[in-house]
Amino acid sequence: MINFNSGKAENIKIAYVGGGSRGWAWGLMSDLVSADDISGDVYLYDIDYQAALNNEIIGNKYIGIEGAKSEWKYHATKTLEEALTGADFVVISILPGTFDEMHSDVHAPEKYGIYQSVGDTSGPGGIVRALRTIPMFEVIGNAIKECCPDAWVINYTNPMTVCVRTLYRVFPKSCTLDF
Repeated sequence: MINFNSGKAENIKIAYVGGGSRGWAWGLMSDLVSADDISGDVYLYDIDYQAALNNEIIGNKYIGIEGAKSEWKYHATKTLEEALTGADFVVISILPGTFDEMHSDVHAPEKYGIYQSVGDTSGPGGIVRALRTIPMFEVIGNAIKECCPDAWVINYTNPMTVCVRTLYRVFPKSCTLDF
């Protein structure tokens, strides 16, 4: 539950699905510590638990660092439900498949003269990626519905439109933002 104290939002719980990410997770960590009006906990869930655990260590190194404007505690979790339970916000940033599959999504159509405008969001590559992503988002959407139905959901996974549509199909009352 978010507490507001002197115009600040404290005790925010963020569930980060895909919390083993290097690029997106590290960016979120530096953004959060730069904000002076919010603080709380970030629960990192990833199918690669060790990657989430590594990010927990990195995130907690921000506590008390020079220039930090807020304090966030990071927790790696082994289950999606543990990360989501009671979350105020859910950030979804997953890679559906491997980098090899992503490469194939973009470059396999080139053999047939089809060049992707955006490799993982449209065209044949986007369709194939969507086929890998939809089942994952159905699981995530159902877990959000059960564990934190009032949370705001922020999606950073492509193909974004298909992901958000899947969340709304599974959980029509979700509050989802697509970036």
